[in-house]
Amino acid sequence: MTRPALVVLSALLFCSLSACKVSDDAIAASSQMTSTASTLNDFYSITLYELDAVLSGIPFGDSDRKLVETTRDELENRKQMAAALTKLAASFATLAKNSSAGDVDKSATALGKELVTIKALPSGSPVPDALGQAGNAIMQLVQQHDEKKAARAMDQTLQAVGDLFEREKPTYDSIARTHIRQASQVAQDLIKANQIDFSTMFTPALKPFSLSALPSNPTIQPQLKQLALSRLDTATDTAVQKEVKASTAMLDALHEMSSRVHLLATEKPMPIRGDPFSLKLVEDWVQSWAASFI
Repeated sequence: MTRPALVVLSALLFCSLSACKVSDDAIAASSQMTSTASTLNDFYSITLYELDAVLSGIPFGDSDRKLVETTRDELENRKQMAAALTKLAASFATLAKNSSAGDVDKSATALGKELVTIKALPSGSPVPDALGQAGNAIMQLVQQHDEKKAARAMDQTLQAVGDLFEREKPTYDSIARTHIRQASQVAQDLIKANQIDFSTMFTPALKPFSLSALPSNPTIQPQLKQLALSRLDTATDTAVQKEVKASTAMLDALHEMSSRVHLLATEKPMPIRGDPFSLKLVEDWVQSWAASFI
């Protein structure tokens, strides 16, 4: 084979391998984005449960109740946005596979509509202008069935969603803190009123021997009451800290995913293929906290 022919063949082979690399990265990014967006949806679900608990447990006036209900509606919009992002992320890989992009069209349109309709939370930070811009961009660019342009649109979208979460994170933390403190106060009142069965406090010591305690008698209730109140304070502080760590981890995951998709959008290799590490912390918190609502 002549030297010019070898050069041409080498160039074609290099381009082919590069194209495969981009497609592999797009498929990997699709999986990672799906996991991240799904966890974001779960995070908003728990935040909504917490807000509902606050709403049902405090006797608000009409104006205050309306404010909280408006907040709930907007959080529901964010949950729907995360759900739409999950669907688009899952169907994003169809572009890399050169298969039908009909699902991408529908998912992109649904996400775009969710993004442009999101409003600021009452008394919260303004919604980033980039969010509405990303909504319009995702509807226009993804539907062109061009992987590179779609990646740029996803890049813009993930950055905007991350910015929104970062601005509103203090509000999410405040909702969780209010719910936890409210629940703690109810528990404290019941302990002080001797309306708690303290026998479960002996479970760690008795369970290994298949034993169970009888309801505590009045003579030892004062000591158990003080112990229960002390444990309640510790558990309350721990629950608040866990939520803050979970929201921080969610933000870290959004930033990490955004940086990875940015590499794809700028046609650079994406060396990390697994889900963002911080997602595990959020998922564990969601599972443990969701159990308390059952």
